[in-house]
Amino acid sequence: MSIAKRLKAKAISAWLGPTGDAARRAVTRVKERISKEPRRLDFYFDITDPWSYLTAQAVARLLEAYPVEFAFHTITPPASDVDPAPHLRPKYALRDSQYLAEYWDIEFAGKKECDSGMVRDIGSCMIRERPAREQLTAATELSQALWSIDRKKLVTLLGKWGTESHGSVKPILNSAYAELRKAGHYQGGMIHYGDTWYWGIDRLPYLEAVLAADVGKDVAHVVAPRAEADRGALKLSEKPLTCEMWFSFRSPYSYIALEQIQAILAPHSIPLVLRQVAPMVVRGLPLPPVKKLYIVRDAKREADRLGIPFGELVDPLGPAVDHCLAIVHWANQRSPADGIAFVRSAMRGIWAEAKDPGEYVDLRHLVERAGLPWEEARSAIGAPAAATSAHENATDLDGAGLWGVPSFRIGDFVIWGQDRLPLLADRLRRHALATP
Repeated sequence: MSIAKRLKAKAISAWLGPTGDAARRAVTRVKERISKEPRRLDFYFDITDPWSYLTAQAVARLLEAYPVEFAFHTITPPASDVDPAPHLRPKYALRDSQYLAEYWDIEFAGKKECDSGMVRDIGSCMIRERPAREQLTAATELSQALWSIDRKKLVTLLGKWGTESHGSVKPILNSAYAELRKAGHYQGGMIHYGDTWYWGIDRLPYLEAVLAADVGKDVAHVVAPRAEADRGALKLSEKPLTCEMWFSFRSPYSYIALEQIQAILAPHSIPLVLRQVAPMVVRGLPLPPVKKLYIVRDAKREADRLGIPFGELVDPLGPAVDHCLAIVHWANQRSPADGIAFVRSAMRGIWAEAKDPGEYVDLRHLVERAGLPWEEARSAIGAPAAATSAHENATDLDGAGLWGVPSFRIGDFVIWGQDRLPLLADRLRRHALATP
C-alpha cells in the first residue's frame, strides 16, 4: 500500500475511533454551553414507513423514562438519490416490521402496504401545528389505524386531532425532509440526539446509555425481546437447510455479519453459502456521501460493541473489488470452506487492517493468510466467469425482494442487515423446536 493510502487509513481510523468520538462529543458540549440550549431529542417520522411507526412507539417510552427536550418532524419518504430500490423497499419494510414486532415487544398489525388515500388524510392531520409530544401521540394512533386498515377508526381520529388542507401537505413535508438532509440524514425512523443519529429500535441501546448518563438514571431498556414462550416452534422448511448470504466486499456491514454468522449456524449444523455481488454503485444503485458517512460511523459503533476489529480501512471500489470477486469465485470452486476463508481474510484486511486488494503485495498476504496458493489465485484474476457469477447473484437477490447487503435466506425466512442476526438465531431456535 502506498504511504498516502496508509496515512489516509490512519486518519479515518482516528476520526472513527474513541478519540474521534470524544472530540465530536466535546464540540457538541461546547456548542450547548455557548447557545445555553438543552440537549434535544429529534424524531423524524415518515407516514408511509412502518419502521417509523415502530420507532414512534419506542420514542414514546423513551420520553416516559428520560425527561429530555423533544421535537417531532413529519417528513416525506426518502429521496431517489438515497432510495436505490423504491419498488422493493415498501414490501420489504412491511415484512421486516412484521418480523420485528414478532421478536420485540412492540405492536404492528400491518398485513398489506399502506393505503395511499389513508396516507393522504393522515398527512393533512400531521401538518397541523401542535406540541411535539401530542404530535407523537397522534402519529402512533393514526399509524395504528393505517397499518390495521381501520378506516372507521381513522375518521374518528381525524376528527379528534383535526386536519389542514391536503394541498399544504406536500410542501410542508418536503420542507421538513430538506431540513433532515441539512441536519445530516436521509430517511424516516431516525432519532437525532447530541449530534449522533440512531436508527429505530436497533440503535436504542446506544441512545439509552447516553440518555441515562445525561439525566442520571439507570438504563430502562424500553424495548426488549418478547418472552421465548411467546415465540414457539416454527418450521423454516421441510427440506435440509442452508444459509445463503449475499455480501459485498465494499459493505462494512457485510464484514461485521460475516464475523458472526458461522457461530450462529454452527449449533444447528447449517452450511453457509456465500453469494458475492458487486458494490451498489457498480450495480447502478446510488450511495451519496451523506449515506456513506453515516454507514461507516454506525458500522464502527457496531463493530466496537461486538469486539470486531474495525477502522483502519481502504475503499476497495475498483481493481480491489474486481480482484476479490475473481478470487472468491475461484476459491468457491475449490470448496465452500476455501471461499469463506478468503472472504473473511479479505474483509478483515479491507475494514480493519488497511490492506488494499488492488495491490498484489496486499492481495497475496490476504490469499495466503486464508491458506490458499497465491499463484493459482492470481491466475484467476480477470476470468469473465467471476463477473457473471456476481451478476447472477445480484439477480437472485432482486428475486428474493432485496437489494442491499448483507442479506440472508434460510428456508422461507429472508432478511436484510446484520442487525437482523438475532432474529435469524431465534428462527433457528424455533425451527429446532419444530424438528424432531
